[in-house]
Amino acid sequence: MKRTRFRMTQDAKDALVLLSPLLVLTGVFLVFPVASNFYYSLTKWKGLGTPVFIGLENYRQLFQDTRFYSSLKSLGTLVLYIPLGVFLPLVIANILRTGLHGWKAYRALLYLPNIIGPVILGTIFSVILSQVGPITEILKSLGYANANEFYMLGKSTSAINTLSFLFVVWMRVGFGCIYFLAAMSTIDESLYDAAKIDGTNKFQDFIHITIPGIRFSIEFFTVLAFIEVFARMYGMIFTLTGGGPGYATYTLEFGVYMLSFSAYQKGYASAWAVILFFFCAIIALVQIRLIRKGEQS
Repeated sequence: MKRTRFRMTQDAKDALVLLSPLLVLTGVFLVFPVASNFYYSLTKWKGLGTPVFIGLENYRQLFQDTRFYSSLKSLGTLVLYIPLGVFLPLVIANILRTGLHGWKAYRALLYLPNIIGPVILGTIFSVILSQVGPITEILKSLGYANANEFYMLGKSTSAINTLSFLFVVWMRVGFGCIYFLAAMSTIDESLYDAAKIDGTNKFQDFIHITIPGIRFSIEFFTVLAFIEVFARMYGMIFTLTGGGPGYATYTLEFGVYMLSFSAYQKGYASAWAVILFFFCAIIALVQIRLIRKGEQS
């Protein structure tokens, strides 16, 4: 029997040479840390010394930890705000597209929170919404007797809803408007002209032309919102609420940091990170599917 030898073409060799630095960096800074995290999640380790293998003990502890269930509850609340966080910039972008007077100034103002960033915004609103902040003082000056009780960050329900609105909705409005305006610019204007001849109004144009025309962009922006919620909230949480009151604004990402760098429970924090990894992996798979679907369409 004749053996066939695999021979790389010159193009394949050139491609491998060009890709090798990227493959090495990916292995060192992505694959190896992820694989190490899976291993450390099976150990008891404080960050120094030799990790002690304890099997699935960290996962048993995790599923008995009230902080873990509080973080899932917080993530559930944050996710519920995503439809509003997508719909609001979509509507504002549509209004700006139709030729609102001074729309460039509005666009700049809306994008300002995105430029400032979550850490600075969290610090600013922690002062504004504090028990002795300007809102409380304004209410006192208006004669409101129980102004000190109007402390949005002091109660579990109001704290997580305040955080959700600020991060998921308000902070992302500017970027969403720019993103959707760019997407809307790709729609053929002749479609709107034809609809105008048929006697449609702006609302009907928005529902039947604009939304179908940028459907892929809406889906992609929604996936980005999920990524933000699951993996990019630490800065806002740390500066605005510190995870409190209690564990009302805890998330998986915030829990990983607190357990690893405050409690020095690196092994247990790795178990939290593994759960977060699977959530992010699911989101990434959805994102890849949407990209392929968009390429096909």
